[in-house]
Amino acid sequence: IEFVAPRFNDKGQKVANAKFLKVQLNGKILHKNVEMKGPTPSGVTGKEAAVGPIMFQGDHGPVAYRNIMISPLH
Repeated sequence: IEFVAPRFNDKGQKVANAKFLKVQLNGKILHKNVEMKGPTPSGVTGKEAAVGPIMFQGDHGPVAYRNIMISPLH
């Protein structure tokens, strides 16, 4: 997953939406350049933030994750 968080100005107003640059699973690209207009409905806090926890959703049946590495893009 290559993700860019939303950006906020000094007053806390959002100036840029979050964006999934690329979401890839088992070599297949699932999403590319998808802009998010607001928070996902099942997010941790229900609010957008420039930094914060990452949540992997698996609410449509059993899901297993392995070999997850998180690295900043910049």
